[in-house]
This record gives sequence, structure tokens and C-alpha cells, in this order.
Amino acid sequence: MRITSVEPELRRFFQWYGEFGYQWRWFLIMSPLIITALLSLGFCRLTALTIDDPFYVFTPVYARWHQEFDTFASLWPLNENKFLPGKSFEMKRFINVLVKAKDGGNLLREEILDEIQGLNQWIMFNISIPTTDGKYNLTYQDLCLSYEWICGTNEHISMLQERMKVGNFVELTYPRAGSKVSLSLILSDVTLNESNGTIKAAKLTQLFYFLKQEAHIVRRYSTAFSYAVEHYLLHNYKSDIISLSFSHYHSLQDGLAENAKDFTWNFLTSFSLLCIYATIFSYVLKKHPRTSIDWVRSKPYVACAGLITTLLAMCSGFGLALMLNIPYNVINTIIPFLIIAIGVDDMFVMNACWNQTDQTDTVSKRMSNMMAHAGVTISITNITDILSFAVGCHSELPGIQFFCSYACITFIFCYLYQFTFFMAFLAIMGSVEMNQRHCLLFYKADEKCVKKEMINSARFCNSRNDYDNRLCITTISQLKTQPIEKKKNTWTQYFFGHIYAQFILRKECAILTYIFYFIYIAVAVIGCLNYSEGLEPENLVTNNHYTSHYFADLKNFWVRGTQLHVAVLHPPNLTDPIQREKMMAVVQAFENTEYTLGRDGTIFFFLEYLNYLDEVNAELENTERIWNTKLLSWLKYTGGSNQWATDIHFNENGTFQAFRFQVAMQNTVSANQHKNAAQKLREIADRQPFKIEVFHETFPFADQYIIIVPSTIRSIIISLICMATVASSGALIIISIISINTGIFGYMTFWGVHLDAVSMISIIMSIGFAVDLSSHITYAFVMATGSSRERVIHALESLGWPIFQGAASTIAGVSVLYTVNAYIILTFFKTIWLTMVIGLLHGLLFIPITLSFFPLSPFLCSKKL
Repeated sequence: MRITSVEPELRRFFQWYGEFGYQWRWFLIMSPLIITALLSLGFCRLTALTIDDPFYVFTPVYARWHQEFDTFASLWPLNENKFLPGKSFEMKRFINVLVKAKDGGNLLREEILDEIQGLNQWIMFNISIPTTDGKYNLTYQDLCLSYEWICGTNEHISMLQERMKVGNFVELTYPRAGSKVSLSLILSDVTLNESNGTIKAAKLTQLFYFLKQEAHIVRRYSTAFSYAVEHYLLHNYKSDIISLSFSHYHSLQDGLAENAKDFTWNFLTSFSLLCIYATIFSYVLKKHPRTSIDWVRSKPYVACAGLITTLLAMCSGFGLALMLNIPYNVINTIIPFLIIAIGVDDMFVMNACWNQTDQTDTVSKRMSNMMAHAGVTISITNITDILSFAVGCHSELPGIQFFCSYACITFIFCYLYQFTFFMAFLAIMGSVEMNQRHCLLFYKADEKCVKKEMINSARFCNSRNDYDNRLCITTISQLKTQPIEKKKNTWTQYFFGHIYAQFILRKECAILTYIFYFIYIAVAVIGCLNYSEGLEPENLVTNNHYTSHYFADLKNFWVRGTQLHVAVLHPPNLTDPIQREKMMAVVQAFENTEYTLGRDGTIFFFLEYLNYLDEVNAELENTERIWNTKLLSWLKYTGGSNQWATDIHFNENGTFQAFRFQVAMQNTVSANQHKNAAQKLREIADRQPFKIEVFHETFPFADQYIIIVPSTIRSIIISLICMATVASSGALIIISIISINTGIFGYMTFWGVHLDAVSMISIIMSIGFAVDLSSHITYAFVMATGSSRERVIHALESLGWPIFQGAASTIAGVSVLYTVNAYIILTFFKTIWLTMVIGLLHGLLFIPITLSFFPLSPFLCSKKL
């Protein structure tokens, strides 16, 4: 059986290209340098194209929350002089401070409340920022969002203080105090009196400071004030009885950017480690007459050129992407670590293929033979890497699109520069080797090597009898006229071909390996079935960033009390009792779920109006007088008129165009609960009359959770299809990819990595890396001759060491990321580490043993050039 393959044509092309590359080596070296210099001009646009807004980067492009947000923003836009907290979602300048007692107890104590009020007063009146001209200092009173020019002062603290003064005469019910005040927004971790449901104790409260944002100069001052408060709370404020956490509008963006703060240092450390690693392992050991460094065949400068190739690819790739106006995000800082890993792996493979060529051939011929083998295998790995990232470019998440776009372009340059800059440099160093020059100092090594061999032979002869001495004299005379042996196997080739391969191909070793494999896959499947979803907001920042503590405290409010906003876009005719009943059914549908509190948590003017009519014993007539004239009068003069006015949007004729109500939520702490709640509440909204829209502050993150599983599965399937079109022996490689990625996904779960936007990038990336580690050994097996066992031995002898070098160098290169205290960076580290370790087990153990039992017919392909 013969398989139709493009591989023979590729081999012919690369065989021709090897000779071409040698002839044009100087041109191929200079061209990437010039191209890189030109494309690097794109870095001038880096700042302008950087996007750190997490709500944009980590939520789907066409997510439903965008439409929902726009609905509320258009009907109830932000009015800076008619502002009520909790009624607008457009605030882009704010500060939120969460406060609790330092002893972890009840904060409804006089001394605790006094301390909180002191902090509140200091922020409102004592923190100031100068104007641009330096003439004035602006405080919160100058910059606050107000209601009829009066700033909010966190009145709930004053209310709680007054309550403490009058003892038990003022009782507060929870979650609502009265008809329109939701205490669940300002108090959390509440203990209630069982008898009457009033508040007995609370452990957490929050302070709000909303700032103006409409005028550019005012927005700039508001930003400066936010950072002034940040500096005060982080560096100046001290208290013995309360502790706090806080966030402002830019905190999450700043925390996200801080992930890259140590990037330069980590990258330089990684690059230095790989330089040392690649240089050390670029030295070739010879076995005869004793194990020593072969100073002619070793290529430390080639190892350095391999690393320089990756730097050129990074500069070109990022520069071109910036020239193409592709937005840049902090996650892209991980790409240099990946590109170095791939570049070093390709360098080891090309160097190994060079060492396997006939050393008596001309450099041009050796380049041709080297490229015939290395060109195909490197093309397989690089094209699959490029395809895997190209698939990610079509993700719904902008962050993944940006990352995969930059990675795809950079990997293309890495692939091209391997076959231009690096190949040309290898050709130059090949000429150095052909001329028998020292790999470091370039002096002629022939005479010194001959003298050394003569001395060693003379010492050997002196210990022999006369007959042997005559043979030795003949040998020494031949040494003077014959060149040094040109074809040698390295020590590493001998180890993988004659020691390691023989060991793993033993029957008992194969049995133990398969037992180990089934244990590995069983544990991986358990992990796959127990994965956790969701990118928690605190995971976007480093663990020691102040915002991470804020989100940990904020989750207490997500347990019970945050507000779901429900907009009725086609209001019912309230004079019609049937439509009134339908409206009540809509309210009840939202109240009666596992994620909402019920009637106690609902704030709706219609319900309060019904209570009012009941209190005055009004007859519910189906007339305009009751449901229009009197309702409008009640809305205007009732005690909650300010709030109700912000819940209704009127037509020009005074009728309702739209209105909204709020339902208190509960049990929305985990990512899975956010997702399920959003799906449930939207499903309820979609089946109601009157055209209902809902919105909650966690919906942007919920939309990410909703699409992450189907998007990941779709990306994996598309990537596997792409792999099948590229790789020779596609079926076996695809099986190994599935096996490797099952292990990665399963063991990620046990290592604390969730399925989210960041790990989705890692999974897409790991597909390409899995191909790297499995295709090399499979391709070498296919191209070898002899029985299955002989082919496996040849494959391990020729590529076992470079495969190990590539994986080990990648692990060494990313190991510095383990020191970064950030979930995003650690997720990449864990994924790459698992990919390399599991891929190495497949490439050097599972696949070779499996191939040794396979019949040869599925792998037959033409090898004639």
C-alpha cells in the first residue's frame, strides 16, 4: 500500500534549496537583518495600539451583554447632576472601598463606625489634586457626580451611627429597609434576628465615590484624584481597628499591565539560560581514541545564531503586526518565550541533520542533504504551529484573537528566518568545518589533530612488542599523509541508538510502558471530566496586587444582594387587568429562581403603587384616572420620586416608553454560577411579553464563560483537521496529539488551572507543540529503511537527542515564569511544562514502542528524489 504524499516533492524542493542557500548565503543572511530593521519601526505604534480593558479583551466580540448594556445606557444615560448610585452602568471614574473590622467581627459597633466615617470624611474633604495651572486644588466635592449639585456622602454610615445612638428604636430589615432602599448593596455577611428579620450584625460595608467624566479635562482630574486616593490608602492610611480593600476604574487595567512588569528581566534571564544551554549542547563529543570535544564539528556560534534568529523573528513579527494596526495586549508578552522555544528546537534538529550528512561531501552537497531531511520535518512542525494559531485568530474573544495574530505572524517569520538567516549561517560554519578549522578560534586544526594522534599512537606503540611496533610505524606514517577520519557518530547518537533504544524495545519494558500509559490516560480522563470553568477577575492581576484582595472581599456581596436590572421595553397597558396580571407574572418569573431573592429583594414602582392603593383602600378601577393620572401624580410626589424618575423613560406625550425594576440576586459567587444565572435569567426574559432586557454587572464575564467550552472544542477540532492535512503519517500523529492534549487538559485541572480565555490560548498553543514532539520521531521512522524495530532504532539514533534537547531547552526557558506571582503567566508556564513533559514521553517512549509493533505498509512512501 502506498500513500499519496507531498513529502517527496518537498524533499526535492528543499534539496534544491539547500544548494541555492549555500550559493546565496550572504544575501540570505543580510536580507532578514534589513527586513527586521524596517519592520521594527512598527514598535513606534505600540503605546497607541495597546488595549488593557479587560471587559473588551476577555469578553466575546458579539456578546449579548453589549446589546443589553447599550439598551440601558440609551434609555437611562448618565446625568452628572441627576446621579443616583446603582442606576447607571456608564461610570468610568469611580472609587469603591470595602471596609471590615480588623478583628473579623461585627462592624456595627460605635468605634468601628466612627473610624469608617473618619476615613470617609478624609477622602471627601482632605485629599486634593492640583489643576493644570496650579492655581486651585480640587477635592471630591469639586469632582463628584451629584444630585442637584449635592455630592453623595455615603449616608448609610451616618444612618448606622445614628442607629447606634438611639439603640433598638430604629430597626433595619434586610435586604430592604423600607420600599426603596436596598441594604444588600451596602452591607454584607449579615446576621439577622430570627424573630423579625432585622439586622443583628454585619461584617462588611462599602464606600462609594463617583467622579465626573464627561469633559476631557475633568476626566483627567478625576483620574488623578483616583490615583491620589490609591496612594493614600496604600501608603499613608493606618488603622488599628479596621482593614480595607479598594478598587477604582483603572485598577483592573493597571493590575493586568503589571503582569508584564517583570517581563524584561524574565525574558533576559530566559534568553541567557537558553544561550548557555544551547551553547553547551552544541559541542560534539567524539568517542575515539577517547571521549573528548570535537573542536571541528562543534558549533557554538551556530547555537547563538539560532537564538538570534528568534530575536529577529520577534522584532519582525511584532513590528509587522503593529504596522497592520492589530491591537496589542499584555498577554502577548508570553510570545517571545514560545518563539525562542520553537526556534531552539528547530536549531537542534537542523544541527543534528547536518551532523548526519557525509562529511566527505562538499558543503553545498551537505547543505542539500541536510535540507532534504530537516526542511520537511521543520516545515511540518512550523506549519502546524502556524495553523494552530491561525485557527485561534477566529476566536470570539478579542484577547485570543490578538495573541494568536501576533503569534501566527511571528511564527511565520521564525519559519522563514530558519531557512534564510540561520541556514545561511550554518552554511558559512559548514565551510569552517570543511576547512578543518577550530569552531571558536578558526585556526587550522588539521596539523594539531595529526600531531595529537601521532603522540597517542606513539605512546601506544611503545608499550607493544617489536612486531606491533612495525605496524605502528606504518600507521604513523599513514597518519602524516591521510586526513583525519571524516565520518563519525557522536556519543549521544550512540546512546540513543544502541543503549536507550535497545532498552525500551525489550518486551518487558514495553509491557510496563503500556501499563504506565493506561494509568496516565485514565488519570487524565478523570481530570478532563472534573474541570472548572471561568477566569475570575482577581486572576487577571498578580496575587499581591491590591485589586486581588478587593475582588476576594467583593464576592461577599455576590452571595446575596447585587441587583439585576430588568427593562420593560414595550410597557403594558395598565388599564387592562389582563396585561397587569401578565406584568405581575413577569416580576414573579424573575423572583422565583435559585439565583434571586424573591419579593423581599424586588424594587419596582408598580409594586409600591399597588401597596399605596391598598393603604388608601382605593378601588382598582380599570380607568385612566387610576392607572395614568393618579399614578403619574404619585410618582411625582411620593417620597421615592427621585428614584422612580430614574426608572421610567417617558414618551413626548407623557406615557411610558419603557421602565425598569430591580431584583436582588443571590448565589452568584463562582464562575459557573455566573454563567448559569445569566443563561437562566436571559431565558426567562426571552419568553416574556413586553420585550424584556436584563443586565447585571457580572454578565460580561458570564458571556466569556458561556462560549469558552464550545469555542475551545471547535478550535481543537479545526486544528486537528489542519494537522491531518499537513503531517505525514497523519493518523498516528493525530492520535498522539489527542493523547497529549488529553493529558495536558486533564492534568491542568489537578494543577489548579481553570478552563478560561487564558488556558484556551494555552490549549491551542499546545496542539502545535504536540505536533513538534511527535512528528519528528514519526517522520524519521517513515524515512528510515529496514524492519519496524530497525526503523525505530534509526529514528531514535538520529533525532532522539535533538528532540530531548528541544523539550529540555523549552522547559529551561519557561522555568523563570514560575517565579511570577500571576495566574495568567503561571497558566502559560504550567501548560508549556505539561506539554513538553507529556510530549517528550510520547516522542521518546510511547510512540517509538508503538511504532516497533506496527506493520510497515501504512508508512510506505516514496523516498526517491
